Amino acid sequence: MRAGIPNLFQLFSDAGFEIHGRSERMDVFRFLDYERYIGPMDPNATDQHLGSLEDLLHSAFEGEDRPRFCFLHFWYTHGGYGARGIPGTPDLKALVDAGKAQEALRFYYAAVTHVQEFLLVEILKRVNPEDWAVFILGDHGEGFCSEGLAHGDLLHENVIHVPLLVSLPGHDGLKLPHGPLSTIDLFPTITSLAGLTVDYNGYGRDLRDNGGSLRGRWVYTELDNLYGVGFLNPGNLQTDRNRVTSRVAMDGAELKRDERGLRMWSVTDGRVFYRERIDGEEYVLRDVFRGAQMQCGDPGLYRGVRNEIMGGSNYKHLQAQETTHAEADILAARLRNLGYIE
Repeated sequence: MRAGIPNLFQLFSDAGFEIHGRSERMDVFRFLDYERYIGPMDPNATDQHLGSLEDLLHSAFEGEDRPRFCFLHFWYTHGGYGARGIPGTPDLKALVDAGKAQEALRFYYAAVTHVQEFLLVEILKRVNPEDWAVFILGDHGEGFCSEGLAHGDLLHENVIHVPLLVSLPGHDGLKLPHGPLSTIDLFPTITSLAGLTVDYNGYGRDLRDNGGSLRGRWVYTELDNLYGVGFLNPGNLQTDRNRVTSRVAMDGAELKRDERGLRMWSVTDGRVFYRERIDGEEYVLRDVFRGAQMQCGDPGLYRGVRNEIMGGSNYKHLQAQETTHAEADILAARLRNLGYIE
């Protein structure tokens, strides 16, 4: 995350909206600056994916008629480690490694069906489409191929391609633009819908105001797991929030980096997918729709696209978000109480 860029929760809160953030795995937000806005899907459940929607439906969609912003995060569909509760679920990675990706996908589809047909449907029954703007999306896909099962291991066309369903009041005939969309487009779209004044200078486009086409657009994705997939381990995620002193540190000490960690980036125009490791010359070019490997005569073309995106960013001067002054003061007070500093 970059310092100095506002998040939707804070913007809506400042504008007087009622905020409802719910998650089936709220601790994954532990190191993010909007974590305080997100609570459990069901406060009375031990396993959130087995919890009830009653509390959510009552608090978020009933009562006073006032502007509201709701963020609902379903964790159950995560391939390999989120699809708990399905009897006899085998190790999905073992199935993929054995060449049985379609069999592994059956379990994944069962988890997706659970969320779509038994959870989202019940929520949408309470939502009047004339009053609510609704966005349903995935934050990432899963690999489910010989290269890898999950999303934290590498960038793949299966990982970066996610669903986006949109329903907007007064836009019954809305058609999403042709061309590659990105989740960054949701920020200017949502803030514009809500009438929020934001000095936004990013690459995101308002999906209602683009002439109907984004053909020729390239979108960029980056993977940085130098802290490893193990960053999401119980020891980190269940740490008391007061000990989190920056996005990459606890008690003022940087989290341990994973020796097997890697960094890579990709660009796509919706037709081709190019991926490259930041620390080497290893790269791949594929057809997005067929997943077939393509000959890459000139990787410089795609590196140029990346450099243009990165160099043209209005936020490139901002540094990765480190310890804030408030966090530094909290840590100093704690160390002072312990006698480590005067």
